[in-house]
Parts: sequence; C-alpha cells; structure tokens
Amino acid sequence: MKQLYILTFFLTTITAFSQTDVVTGLNSPWGLFLNGNDLYIGEYNSKISKIDITATLPTTTTDVTTTGLLGVGGFSLNGDDLYFSQSNANKISKIDITTTLPATPTDVVTGLSGVRGLVLNGNDLYIAEWNGAKISKIDITSPTPTPTDVVTGLNGPSAIVLIGNILYICEAFNNKVSKIDITATLPTTATDVVTGLNFPIGLAHNGNELYISEYSGNKISKIDITATLPTTTTDVVTGLNTPTALAYNGIDLYIAEDNGNKVSKIGVAPLSVNENILGSQVKLYPNPSNGFLKVSNLNTTEAYKIYDVLGKELLSGHIAPNEKINIKKLTNGVYFLKFNEGHTVRFIKN
Repeated sequence: MKQLYILTFFLTTITAFSQTDVVTGLNSPWGLFLNGNDLYIGEYNSKISKIDITATLPTTTTDVTTTGLLGVGGFSLNGDDLYFSQSNANKISKIDITTTLPATPTDVVTGLSGVRGLVLNGNDLYIAEWNGAKISKIDITSPTPTPTDVVTGLNGPSAIVLIGNILYICEAFNNKVSKIDITATLPTTATDVVTGLNFPIGLAHNGNELYISEYSGNKISKIDITATLPTTTTDVVTGLNTPTALAYNGIDLYIAEDNGNKVSKIGVAPLSVNENILGSQVKLYPNPSNGFLKVSNLNTTEAYKIYDVLGKELLSGHIAPNEKINIKKLTNGVYFLKFNEGHTVRFIKN
C-alpha cells in the first residue's frame, strides 16, 4: 500500500457543507499544499501539479515538476522553495516555484527511510520517516543537512502538523494520532491524542479542531485538541474514496482521494460570534477584493483590526462612512476584519 490559531477568541462553530469535486483525472494524489490560491498536488509516483482554487470547478491542472518522481507526499514552503518528500526514493527534494514550469527538482537530503510528512519551523524541517518509525529534523540552511532524531518508536508516521510547539503525528499502523513537544529534550517520547482510528494518514487544523483523514475508513474525522486525552473523534464527512492528504484555507477543506484520483472539498468555514447578526447590518464589498474594501451601512467612524487565519494582527486603523480600507499589502488569502465594538466579518484578498 502506498505510504502520508485562526481567531479562536471569536470563533464559535464549524459548519460542514456538501462535498464538491475540485479536480479529477489525477494519478493517485497523496500530497496537498496551499499557497495563496495555488493548490499543489503530489501525484504519487508521477509529478507535482497545481490548480487555481478560484477557477471554475472542476478545473484542470498545470504541471509544476517533470514526471518520474517517486512517492510524492509531504510539502513545506520556505520563501520560493517548495520542499517535498519522495517516499520511494527515500529523500527530500525542492523546486523554486517562481522558475519556468515544469521545474526540475534538486535533492536536499537523501538516505532517509520512507519519508512522508514535512513541517518547517524556522530553519528546522521536521520529517516523518514512515519506514524509519521516527520523526527526524534537518537544518535547511546547512550545506550538507544531517538528520537528527526527534522521536523514535513510532509505527507508520505519516502526516505531521505543528500547532504552537506541539507536533501532531499520524501513526497509521497504530491507528492513532500522537503528539510531542518539540521544545523537549531530544529524542523525546510521544503521547497518545486519539486512538481507534482507521489508518490515519492526513492532518489539517483549524484553531482547536484537528482534521484527520482515515484512509481505510473512507472518511474525515476531527477532534478538539483541548479535550482531555486521549480523546474521541467526530465524523466530518464519510463515503470518500481512500482519503490521503488534507489542506485548509480558512473556508474549505481540500481532500486528496487516492483511489478516486481526484481532489474534492467541503466547506468548513468558521463563523464569528456576531456574523449572523452582522450579515444583515454591515457588509464588506467587493468581497473578494484585490485592493480596497468598503463597509456598507456604516454610520460612525469605527476602529478596526485585520487578522489572518492564525490570529495574527496585520493591519489596524479607523474607517469613517464612505471611506475605504486599503488591503493591497495583504497576500492572497482569507482574513477577518474585527471592529472594536465586537463585530467581525470574514473577507478574501485575491
């Protein structure tokens, strides 16, 4: 078998919507990575392709790399360098996504053991070694990166995701998700987060919600990472066709389906405390926008702040009736405009 803080102070619920095909006709997709509107797809023993998620669906792909890759799974981006794992070649490679496509990969580190998930934290690239039963890490600034063991004794580590200092790990053969604190003395030991899963190999997070793809269960489940451990899961969507990688952009959860040879999505947009009330009172337009936002039904000057989906404040100021908010400096993605009196509105920069 082939081996893989959003604004928590004002978010309250997650609502699941129907599943939609995003792109079909792929070659066994096992890796997903979102960069703005570009969704990169690892087509397992083939290539990396990408799609524009704003295009009419279902859409078509553009080749990012040449073909002949061996077991593309995990991704991580540093500047313009897209790092990716090649499980069946036991190595990590990279490409410059700004070069003429399709690009030819450069090897970063070889001699690994069935590498799967990747997570970058500063200069440290964390690596899930499926056959090596461990998480290791390398310094990507080193001219000759040498792996250091982070945690050993795992059983089929595949997808990994870092939330704060906590690294969550899918252990496929143990049918569980475990975690470690990356600031602990290394090598460290793992703690069980949730057990009784059905071959978990994909992870994505939204605030305190951790989404898990259960390959053999043909479903996506989720847990609350703040719950007492080990915790239990809630089903998000069932009836999938061997789901592998996940990617979340603040509105939609993208799902790679291995035997379905496609990427699908479901809406899991966060709702703010006052969003339903606000919807009939104050609106942003145009939304999406690539330059300026106007606020309808604004009668007085209001202080505001703009946050990204990780809860980081990016912009602040005051807006009077009939004025505009300049968002040109923001990169493409999902953001939240929060007024000091409490109302919050989600918008998209494109």
